[in-house]
Amino acid sequence: MEKKKLLIIGAGLSGLYSAVLLQERYEVTVLEARGRTGGRVMAMGGHDMGPSWVWGHQKNILQLIESLGLALFPQYTHGAALYDAPEGVQRFHPSSGVPSYRVKGGIVQIAAALEKRLHKAVHLNEKVLSLTESGEKIVVKTATGTYEADRVIVTLPPRLAAESLAYAPALPSALQRQLQEIPTWMGYAAKCVIEYPEAFWREEGLSGFAVSHLGPLSEIHDACTENKAALFGFVHTRANRANNEALEAQIITQLKRLYGIKAGEPSRIYLVDWKKEDCTSTPLDAMPLSAHPAYGFAATHFNDRLLFSGTESAFSEGGYLEGAVVSAVQAARSL
Repeated sequence: MEKKKLLIIGAGLSGLYSAVLLQERYEVTVLEARGRTGGRVMAMGGHDMGPSWVWGHQKNILQLIESLGLALFPQYTHGAALYDAPEGVQRFHPSSGVPSYRVKGGIVQIAAALEKRLHKAVHLNEKVLSLTESGEKIVVKTATGTYEADRVIVTLPPRLAAESLAYAPALPSALQRQLQEIPTWMGYAAKCVIEYPEAFWREEGLSGFAVSHLGPLSEIHDACTENKAALFGFVHTRANRANNEALEAQIITQLKRLYGIKAGEPSRIYLVDWKKEDCTSTPLDAMPLSAHPAYGFAATHFNDRLLFSGTESAFSEGGYLEGAVVSAVQAARSL
């Protein structure tokens, strides 16, 4: 019996895992606007520039990582932390919280392993422009071609799904508003990784963890990999991101203030401003989040033949890697 055709828009973690879960039941095609898979899972120089961690209570992502044959290691937290205060740098020992873990080789290994399990290669550089209901089919038009499918899963961030795609018939106004009101996780974030010849902070009894109200980095962590020493930080919401070169210079000044003269001699600096990534964010994400949003929604269109899915749709752990996996499971069950 011929399989029905399923088209998945977006090759982030949710889209890739949905494709793996459903490819035995459907003829699956995955379209990705970027020239790479992973979506908000991204690496530069072997460093995670998107999400970095998983936690012990996140059973779905942990089971997926194990099933893919990948390994975890704990986030480095040994030693003192630093508080970058107006009165000067202060050392403190934070209370032991819930341990977090990183994936050996980076979170991108999850996306790469899922991609290897697909029966068909992902179509890269295929930006979807419109979706049109045509009888029992959905016609999907991209910048370079046209596809026809029986079912479609849109795994873009909700705001991007509402604003960057044209629908015929159009989305109901209530659904359009609902999608636009859901903040894009990481949509405002900017992340910087600073690579060094050695992890000198560890030798000085520091964990690498620091918090700052002065900036330009608001929160800093040890980001060492198996073969590279590094720190990473989230750029403060008040930092000026207009000039990357100036921002990097300010970051080095801050790190020297915190960690000493050795921090002024990085090997490489990697910076990703997710607000400027038009395949992730929209102008509605121009303001930072004041708290973790209450994610979770169920939405369809074209008489339930089109499903909206992704980490923001997960009712459990929305926004996290766990949420992306949960949403893929939800989508597979609904189909």
